[in-house]
Amino acid sequence: MNSMNGNYIKPFINDNVNCSLYLGRNAGERIKNYIKNAKKSIKIFSPYFSTELIDLLLEKTASVKDIKLISTLKISELYNPMNLNLLKKIILQKRHVDEDSVNKRKSMYYFAIAIAIIFIVYIVISAALFSTKGINLFTSTPLIYFLLLIIFLFLRKKITSIRIYTYTYYTPFFIKFIINNDNVFLHYKLYIIDDSYAFLGSLNFTSSGFFRNYESCITINDENTVKLLSEYFEYIANSQINEIDISSLGRRLYEEPIN
Repeated sequence: MNSMNGNYIKPFINDNVNCSLYLGRNAGERIKNYIKNAKKSIKIFSPYFSTELIDLLLEKTASVKDIKLISTLKISELYNPMNLNLLKKIILQKRHVDEDSVNKRKSMYYFAIAIAIIFIVYIVISAALFSTKGINLFTSTPLIYFLLLIIFLFLRKKITSIRIYTYTYYTPFFIKFIINNDNVFLHYKLYIIDDSYAFLGSLNFTSSGFFRNYESCITINDENTVKLLSEYFEYIANSQINEIDISSLGRRLYEEPIN
């Protein structure tokens, strides 16, 4: 299950599956309990997710190393404030300080202060000479004022343009976003816990899908089928189809002041 051609993802087919069925509200209650008790791995594919269940995954990062979430996303959804806050829970920004730039900025800052002091001292001397000897340095040497002012403004602009901070983005566990468009819309709802239990159905990884809506849920604990489903999940997780770069998403979510 590793080949892929263009926008094509091969289907999963298994005709010999023993399972139990559930139709109704609270279809996700059982899945939630299995997630809470997971020991080794949690693999989730859902086109939609909500805060309460993302918080549950974040809690499990302390005890479960292998957590994976595959979901879909439309770029236009980023402009919804609720989506922004939710995505900021799972796409985190790290700020890096460039020490060389910090030192360079300090040097230029001190130089700018020196120019400003010279400028002020020159004004004081000019005022003193004018009051005692009638010499007006303002009119006799205007070029010096002009040069000092130009140097100061140049340094100020240069200082503010120096990039001190750079940014990288990361996720607290494996997350893959696939662009939701007309060519590809992966609408799977698949939950695999500890590679021992798999759940499929209509329920999204949302509070409404898990607890409020009338949904369907199929539970599979057949070892061979769960193994095949886990391999299929990894096949999609490792594919490059319509994947959204996490860093590009991060730059849309967060501001990046340079200093």
